[in-house]
Parts: sequence; structure tokens; C-alpha cells
Amino acid sequence: MKAVGIGFAALLGLFALMWIVQGNSFFMYKFWQPKMENVRREVFENTQSYVESKRQDLVKYRLEYMRAKTDEEKAALKFTIVQEFANFDETKLTSPELRDFLRQMKYE
Repeated sequence: MKAVGIGFAALLGLFALMWIVQGNSFFMYKFWQPKMENVRREVFENTQSYVESKRQDLVKYRLEYMRAKTDEEKAALKFTIVQEFANFDETKLTSPELRDFLRQMKYE
């Protein structure tokens, strides 16, 4: 009878240990995963392909803005540009014209 009690306690202890290990794994994932994703996002935003894609989009928007005939069209384009480039670092643009245009859209 004593051996059954010890076996049951050992089994219960093993389940408790598994619960703790699994919970620890979950909390470690919860803590570290957002930090890892932020690093991945930062690396992605500094790649040449990302910056070049944003530059091409801005060239397209600038041309559309210059061709816009009404104030409503310009306001809509400005809103779109501000939303799309809100977190984009304009210092990554090599063209002074594009950089100035983006600053004008974002800050004026």
C-alpha cells in the first residue's frame, strides 16, 4: 500500500514538473517573442529592397500629386502618403526632392 502511495505521489510530482516546464516555456515565449519580432521588423525596414520599394511608391505618389487638379484630390493623396509613410525614415531617401516632398506632406 505504501508503494502505491509513493508511486502515485511520484506520478503527481512528474505531472506537476511537466506543468511548470510547459508554463515556463509559454511565459518565456510570451516575453521574448515580441522582442524578436521587433528586431526582425527593424532589420527588414533597413533592407535595400524595402527602402527602394518605398522610394518607388513615393515617386508614384509625387507624380500623382503633381498631376492632381483639385484640392480634394491633393488632400486625399496627402492623407494616403502620410498614412503610408508615417513610420518611414525620410533620411533614407537619397533624392533631396523626394525627401523634401515627403517632409512637406508629413509635417506641413
